[in-house]
Amino acid sequence: MKRPATIQRHLDFPTITDIFDVVPLPFTEEIAAPDDISVEPNALRLVRRMGGIPPSFPDHPHTFTIPGHTLEDAKAFVSAMQATILWTGSKKARNDPGVLAPGKSKPTGQRTENLFKLEYRCPRSGTYEPAPNSRKKVGSRKCGCLARFTITHHWQTNSLRVVWHWDHNHDPYSLEDMDKSRMPKVVEKWLDDRVVSGMGWNAIQKLLNCPDLFAIDPSVAIAESPSITYDHVRTRIRNRAMVLAKKHSNVFRSIEMWNRYLISQGWNTYLPFQEDSEYYTFAFQSPWQREMMLTYGQSMVMVDATHNSVSNYCFNDGRKVSLYTIIIRDPVVGKGLPVCWAFTSSEAT
Repeated sequence: MKRPATIQRHLDFPTITDIFDVVPLPFTEEIAAPDDISVEPNALRLVRRMGGIPPSFPDHPHTFTIPGHTLEDAKAFVSAMQATILWTGSKKARNDPGVLAPGKSKPTGQRTENLFKLEYRCPRSGTYEPAPNSRKKVGSRKCGCLARFTITHHWQTNSLRVVWHWDHNHDPYSLEDMDKSRMPKVVEKWLDDRVVSGMGWNAIQKLLNCPDLFAIDPSVAIAESPSITYDHVRTRIRNRAMVLAKKHSNVFRSIEMWNRYLISQGWNTYLPFQEDSEYYTFAFQSPWQREMMLTYGQSMVMVDATHNSVSNYCFNDGRKVSLYTIIIRDPVVGKGLPVCWAFTSSEAT
């Protein structure tokens, strides 16, 4: 059900000089290690405060004007708000007075009062109806919360106006809300920094072990480390690998750049076409693989075909990407030893 729009021209927007007079303090804070306890460097010592009091104001919605007048100032306010609740951005609109899009006629009627508008809602908004035959036992975090806020740039006064519907139908400081909420941004940043530094799950798991934090009264604060699982680390490692592997937004351009790099490192490559083609092929072989093939692959060479191994991000007409692996018999263990790989748009060997 669509929420009714708030008519801002009938509201009062007093100016606040410090946004933290309105924005609640972050849920998560860092606790220093006691002097008599030895902890790992860069250990996660973040805890989440429990039993707090959600913000309350005499008016609902609460309206005010924040310092600044640019989109960056508005996003800075959003970042401060998301230090507690991870508000979900639902809409972003921009209206440039006097600027018309190609093919559009000049609008009629009352002129818009806002240059841009940002809307955010509580992550527990909406409702969820499970499928009749669903086997999922974990309930949804959606509980129909109507809390939300909007930031608009009022072009006549060149100011940023906030309309905040602050009343939640759940307790943001409860343990239940912590279990159903996403990982805080400060915890995400800590985890991202560890992954970027090259740490794997075993190393990160050691940094999550802070026994003194687990001894804190759970009614006061709870350590954030138990919320980090192997899946969180694995997903970030895979995403980072994808970012490093993609040298250019265009797939063919990225492969061409990889081809030049591999050649500079002494690899053997085969790339006859540098754009979409019916016979597109990209084969590559390391110096060690070439040595093994020439030494032990004189008698028998095998080809293993794996069709539909890669999602099609480049070929037209829905053609699939197939992986071919050139294999010889390993002279030591007697099993298959890959000595060359080739990606192609053809399923025929």
